[in-house]
Amino acid sequence: MNYDQNDQDSLALCVWKEARGEGQLGMEAVAHVIVNRALAWYSHLAESVHAAVYAKNQFTSMSVPSDPEFNLQPKPDDPQFAYCEDLSRSLLSNVGNPDFTDPTSGALYYCNPVEATSGWFATHIVADTIHHPQVAEIGHQLFYK
Repeated sequence: MNYDQNDQDSLALCVWKEARGEGQLGMEAVAHVIVNRALAWYSHLAESVHAAVYAKNQFTSMSVPSDPEFNLQPKPDDPQFAYCEDLSRSLLSNVGNPDFTDPTSGALYYCNPVEATSGWFATHIVADTIHHPQVAEIGHQLFYK
């Protein structure tokens, strides 16, 4: 698949909003979830990563105006955002490379159980261990298939 600048920018901003407090491995893990969703659900679209990021209710920091992160933008000199931009370019240029490992083992979902407020997520993802097993715990986040 080919990814354009819009995919890279969308991925970087979403990772920054969703995981900037989780350290580099936490940000990498969230980036992988976004790309995993793009490959699983949106690969038929030209801008699959952009579609995954902005799909309704997928990453609330990007699509739900009531989310406190929705209107946040990084400052030009933000080192975490610079890392997210580098991560975005690296990850998208290495999709499919067997030497580029996914720390989430292919997860499609994640949450910070202390901050998660979605009853739907708790019922349909966390509680459904048969269809959505937990595959990783990275920082404060739990990752599910």
